Amino acid sequence: EDRRAMWGESPIEEGDIFETFVAYVNGKIPKLPWCESALQLESSLIKSKLSAMNKKGFLTINSQPRADGAPSDHPILGWGGEGGRVYQKAYIEFFTGEQNFLKIQNICQQKSHFTCFWVDAKGNCSDFNLPGAIALTWGVFPNKEIIQPTIFDGDAFKVWGKEAFDLWIELWASAYVEDSRSYELIHNVHDSYKLVAIIDNNFFEDDLWGHFLDELFEEN
Repeated sequence: EDRRAMWGESPIEEGDIFETFVAYVNGKIPKLPWCESALQLESSLIKSKLSAMNKKGFLTINSQPRADGAPSDHPILGWGGEGGRVYQKAYIEFFTGEQNFLKIQNICQQKSHFTCFWVDAKGNCSDFNLPGAIALTWGVFPNKEIIQPTIFDGDAFKVWGKEAFDLWIELWASAYVEDSRSYELIHNVHDSYKLVAIIDNNFFEDDLWGHFLDELFEEN
């Protein structure tokens, strides 16, 4: 079956799942249950970081690098036509287990410019420094109001979280024989992992894709 060919014929430990995510980031498989196509071009700027995260069990499903006034016709970061400047906050969204999450929590609580939000399969959730909807991407163009195409909203993330956890079962676990070791592994991940989103609100510096990962990997 195509799904088993992409995501593993018979994964039996969490490391097997990690390697599937690494394979996706590196373009060796075309999709994941949460990602229906290859990585966006801008992800090439952080591809090595994403690969490293997935190897450590931070299973990434959405991300973007920062941009601080990049030209709107930039070949990778640009959008919206010529003559403008575009901005992005570094962002990462991933599944991870409890031990990894505790390390994330510890680091994020020491960074006032980070916003961290999580949800689990039961609908439990929490946040740090989340005042409401947060702009993730915006652009400034001549003779126009500021354009803000991407925001993060905690309520919307909770709704997405339920859908995201359902995909572990509906698309991945269902690829295996019920009660097999692979089937049980995917269910265990579904039951025990959290879906985490982190926003680095300081788009002038690259903490999320720099110091933060260094600290995280030191603890990991």
